[in-house]
Amino acid sequence: MMILTHTTLGKFPVLTLSHPDSGAFVSVLPTRGATVHRLALPGPDGRIHELLQPMRTEIEVERHRWAKGAQLAPWPNRIQKAHYEFQGQEHRPVKNFKPQGGHAIHGLVMFETTKLSAKDPEAGWMELSLSSKGWTGYPFPIRLSFRFALNPIEGLRMETTFENTGETDLPAGHGWHPYFRLSDSVTPCLLTLPSGKRLEMTPNAVPSGVEKEWAKFARPTAIGPDFLDACLEISAKKGIATTRLTDPDSGLSLDVWQEVGAGKYGYVQVFTHPRRHCLAIEPMTCAPDAFNNGMGLVVLRPGEVLRTACGVRLS
Repeated sequence: MMILTHTTLGKFPVLTLSHPDSGAFVSVLPTRGATVHRLALPGPDGRIHELLQPMRTEIEVERHRWAKGAQLAPWPNRIQKAHYEFQGQEHRPVKNFKPQGGHAIHGLVMFETTKLSAKDPEAGWMELSLSSKGWTGYPFPIRLSFRFALNPIEGLRMETTFENTGETDLPAGHGWHPYFRLSDSVTPCLLTLPSGKRLEMTPNAVPSGVEKEWAKFARPTAIGPDFLDACLEISAKKGIATTRLTDPDSGLSLDVWQEVGAGKYGYVQVFTHPRRHCLAIEPMTCAPDAFNNGMGLVVLRPGEVLRTACGVRLS
């Protein structure tokens, strides 16, 4: 049986769904757009393992600088020069990232407040939701819901629902931005990526239109000293695609799985934190700058819903 507890990190509320018998738990920050703050799962060694690099202080949560565990909506990654056109209308969201020519990065919800909209701790899930009439540069009414289901054996499942509650079409995308760690450094860890093509990037870190096979991590391969900041378009068009991170010392393997197919998570971004103590593995429904290049972009008509899921397992 699961329990749901309410605590705080400084002034920020924390919701935690936990399984006392196994020690498994997931913690979410409702006033940071349902950011996934901490995740712990039992390993085959019988011990409980924390898998995310969390924000540890109130100041870190306030700034949310690295978007650790953030929900990226209504777009993941970036919009080049914070400018796009949709159905003949020009839009300019806030430019919140100055390097590489300047971008609107990581969507608009990670500083918004979500509410606990449904729960069933005995069944092992909770749901957080938010409704918005739109933002600067994204004047479209939406409702977002994030359902977190925890199982000590099967791990974490996160189902995202993105609904157009307005009267016009809208562009939609979602991504999740967790940083994972299995040891003190990701350098010796083995990475295995699903089959797909790497998107070549311009100097402004948006797709150039060139895609290339990326064989390096088709099999378990040490990350090594390389700095990863790459987006993969997954080849599979249905089912589940999985990215695996393995610590060779402990033998622990962490799987980040994602639904693929139309309107699902067809892309995955991997990013090495500059301190090299964790690796971001980011399921995304669309590519960087999708509001301009259309790669994976979903257009929702009034009343339509984008629904997809991803999750984490430990073995």
